[in-house]
Amino acid sequence: MPFRKKIIIFVVLALAGFLILLYSSFIFRIETDQTLYQYEINILLYVSISLFIVVLVLVGRLMKAFGKARQSLQDLQKFKLAVDNASDCISITDKDGIILYVNHGMEKITGFKPEEVLGKKIGSKDLWGGNMSLEFYQKLWTAVKTKKQKFSVEFNNHRKNGEEFVAAVSISPILDEAGEVKFFVSIDRDITVAKRIDLVKTEFVSLASHQLRTPLTSVKWHAEMLLAGDAGSLSKDQRDFAQEIYNSNERMIDLVDSLLDVSRLDLGTLKVKGLPTNISESIKDLIKDIRPLMTKKKVKLIEKYDQPLPIIELDKRLFFVIIQNLLTNAIKYSKTGGEVVLEIKCEGTANVLIKVADKGCGIPIKDQARVFDKLFRADNARKIEPDGNGLGLYIVNSIVKQCQGKFWFETKENVGSTFYISLPIKLSKK
Repeated sequence: MPFRKKIIIFVVLALAGFLILLYSSFIFRIETDQTLYQYEINILLYVSISLFIVVLVLVGRLMKAFGKARQSLQDLQKFKLAVDNASDCISITDKDGIILYVNHGMEKITGFKPEEVLGKKIGSKDLWGGNMSLEFYQKLWTAVKTKKQKFSVEFNNHRKNGEEFVAAVSISPILDEAGEVKFFVSIDRDITVAKRIDLVKTEFVSLASHQLRTPLTSVKWHAEMLLAGDAGSLSKDQRDFAQEIYNSNERMIDLVDSLLDVSRLDLGTLKVKGLPTNISESIKDLIKDIRPLMTKKKVKLIEKYDQPLPIIELDKRLFFVIIQNLLTNAIKYSKTGGEVVLEIKCEGTANVLIKVADKGCGIPIKDQARVFDKLFRADNARKIEPDGNGLGLYIVNSIVKQCQGKFWFETKENVGSTFYISLPIKLSKK
């Protein structure tokens, strides 16, 4: 019998009992003349009414709770239906990685049916995992089980038929009230096609950039010759036109160089050649290159270096790209007549910390999560410097990772930004 019908019958019986009791009390009151009995009957009547009111209140609350429970059950059924039919592979495991639930996306992506994997350990070689190194799995379990943090990664995987595919995986720990891991939820997405398309785009950008580099270099040489008077003296207007050609060409060369760096990073062809390098000497050469920009913006560069700075293993060209991007950004987004601080100091005996600070426009909170994204620029940065390409910080972040370092920042809108880079003094052998 449905729960609702049981409650209705209970209420009807309670009401009937109350009416019978009320009727009996009334009859008994008529038939007796003794005051004592009449007093007891009145008490009995009042108690009966009170009990009936309590019953009605309890029944009302039960009905309300039943309604909420039914709504929750319906919502849960809708949620389960949505998860069951999601295109991504969604799985739930216990704290030891034993599979408790998988949706239909499992078969679509891996080829395994749900009944084939339930009760087995996720990521094992006889299923759709086990392709990565032991170090990778140790890092994964440390993140989700020990640190209780979300873990996201992209890696090559295999289907039931042995076919390889690229998977984007996100694993999140589900904690109980005591803060201990109770379950893990894993979401796997097949990004093979997207990766292939991205590779084709990267190869095209690399090819196009290489092809553009030669004519741009030629334009630069000829513009320099015109400005130097090699083709005869120029009038003021002619010199202004030639200078504009040169400046625009320089911006295009910077863009092409950035695109080439990005394509090399994305294709994995940008290799770090670590050689013993004197940082102080490298910085001096770099500052000479950006001096014209500092003069134009009337920005003062304050240098703070530990003495002596150690000789570190790094790729001098890539180091130049990193510092040039950070200093150029700091100068561009500083107020005219402002200050930029470049600080380099030792972090113990293993690392060097580089800090570039400005008091410029800062980065809005809504844009901070995307600062290292390719081609992204904050709204306030676009207003100040319309000609930027949004590749600088993406390149810096990627190169720092290649150099086995760390890159982070602190910022506040309209106050300024500070970017930090920690680089190892000696590169580890991979």
